[in-house]
Amino acid sequence: MSLDLEKQIASLSGDIAALHLTLDNIGAYVYIKDLQGCYTYVNKMVRDLFACPLEEIIGQNDSKFFSIAHSDELMVNDRLVMEHCQTVEAEEKNIIHSTGEIRYYWTVKKPLFDEQGQVSGMYGISTDITERKLLDIKLKENEKLLDTVLNNVDAYIYMKDRECRFRYINASTAKLFGVQPEDIIGKKGEDFLPPETAADFAILDNKLLATGEKVSGEESFSDGKGNTQYYWSTKVPIKDEQDEISSFIGFSNDITELIALKKNLEVKANTDELTQLANRRNFIDQAEKEFIRAKRYHLSLSLLAIDIDCFKEINDTYGHHVGDQVLREVARICAANLRGADCIGRMGGEEFSVLLPETSGEAAKIMAERLCQRIRDHQLAGPWKDKIKSTVSIGISEMQAEDDDIDDLLIRADKALYKAKQTGRDRVCS
Repeated sequence: MSLDLEKQIASLSGDIAALHLTLDNIGAYVYIKDLQGCYTYVNKMVRDLFACPLEEIIGQNDSKFFSIAHSDELMVNDRLVMEHCQTVEAEEKNIIHSTGEIRYYWTVKKPLFDEQGQVSGMYGISTDITERKLLDIKLKENEKLLDTVLNNVDAYIYMKDRECRFRYINASTAKLFGVQPEDIIGKKGEDFLPPETAADFAILDNKLLATGEKVSGEESFSDGKGNTQYYWSTKVPIKDEQDEISSFIGFSNDITELIALKKNLEVKANTDELTQLANRRNFIDQAEKEFIRAKRYHLSLSLLAIDIDCFKEINDTYGHHVGDQVLREVARICAANLRGADCIGRMGGEEFSVLLPETSGEAAKIMAERLCQRIRDHQLAGPWKDKIKSTVSIGISEMQAEDDDIDDLLIRADKALYKAKQTGRDRVCS
């Protein structure tokens, strides 16, 4: 053998050794298979994975090392390469026979060709992504769990960025808005909500962005059909490493029934149950405010004290249930003949009061005379012998410069009412 040939062989042997060393330390699983799927080469990482020396691996197929029944994509991908001459880049899942360990890889497989250009086998390079894959699986499990909780909790939950664009909404919020969640991600409220609703939601959003603190308050949503829902919302900022708000999460609970109950209780607290007029407390509250306004702006103000004449006789003759009907009818007639700004209330028993803003004593007298006439002309029919006719006596007082509060008008109106009673009833006195 010539010296040059020996040098070439030595050089080639060195190159092969260097190649083996490189492949053994490349940080990936490198292997070659023949057309029967048997290994003809594996690097050190494959040998370590199978926990076998090279001679026990060469000539064996994957069924010796993997649970093929649970890793069928191995065989599928190999056939695509060797039978269809395709390059495959895909994720593969392996279950190691010797340990039962599940491993995940990102694999690239390509065909090998002989001198005639025919596929003679394949080579593959697989990178272990097990740790990343398990984290991804765990993350997806947690996301599924979180989605299950958020989509079934009895609350509207959503996330917005610092520009108030939606980043997330749960199923309840999507149903409320009448959209699919993916349809509004990246959008602001004004992009798909009625202007007044978007403006209402923006109040708490802007307060949170301005203060950087958690905020809570009442919000409302109208469906455009005249139906309004009310919510108690809490919004919590999420801050970045620079302590700047990057986004915020909102939690809203439907309080529509509570609001309706509250309003109903307020109405009951301020309304006379029998006549549906303002009760005494409510009337006095409104009268005090109107008195202050009239004083401040030097406006006229008058008050009527109304009492049903001979009401005890009606109760004694027909019974209290008929007396209640008379009270309701008198209240209805009075209310129907007042202006929108006027206020009427039942003060107790058969007595009513009417507050007449921006009304002089003379104008109040005309109003009082009209009420007397309307009630005098009305007859209450029912399952009794004769129709019931009622009359009222009315006392008038007009605000004076020296008056200190609404009580001064009430006292003078009561005195005028007493005068009307004493001088024959069914009349107006001041």
